[in-house]
Amino acid sequence: MNINVALSLFFFLCLSFFPSLNATPDIAKTCNKVRHKELCISSFEGSHIARFIPSNAKPKVVASIIIKITVSNASDVSRNLKTAVLGGLVPLTPEVRAKYGICDREVASAMKELDKVRTTMAISSRKSEDLDMKAAIANTDKCEEELKQVEAQLPDKKQFEEVVVLKQLLENIDDIIKAMD
Repeated sequence: MNINVALSLFFFLCLSFFPSLNATPDIAKTCNKVRHKELCISSFEGSHIARFIPSNAKPKVVASIIIKITVSNASDVSRNLKTAVLGGLVPLTPEVRAKYGICDREVASAMKELDKVRTTMAISSRKSEDLDMKAAIANTDKCEEELKQVEAQLPDKKQFEEVVVLKQLLENIDDIIKAMD
């Protein structure tokens, strides 16, 4: 038997015995519990991380993955805010620069709070999870408020829209955590 045929057959047999390796959990069940259902489903399905979650994953595992996806999204928002300030094609007024700076700090704080949420989920500290989620959402609220004050002056509405999506992702995580009770 040709070695390539043998290897192909081996991998086929392995995959047939382990069907859950590439299955995704019933994300609709989890996402039906949140305010922004479509965003929940699309962010989960659009993530490379989600492909490796077993179909029988518990809600806590799914929440943890959604937190990882959200942290990645927050990193992108932060990077885009910095890019707009440092390397943007359109010169920014000092006021807009300041608002972007405040917003970037708030997004960074929200990421830290999400890390705390993920840690406290592992030790099942509901009170701490709630406080950390409220802080993360408050951070994005502050960022959104800062950008709203200069919205007419923003060279690109993309950063503002990204902050709104980040806030919605955080609200989804909060809803998922509350539904785990």
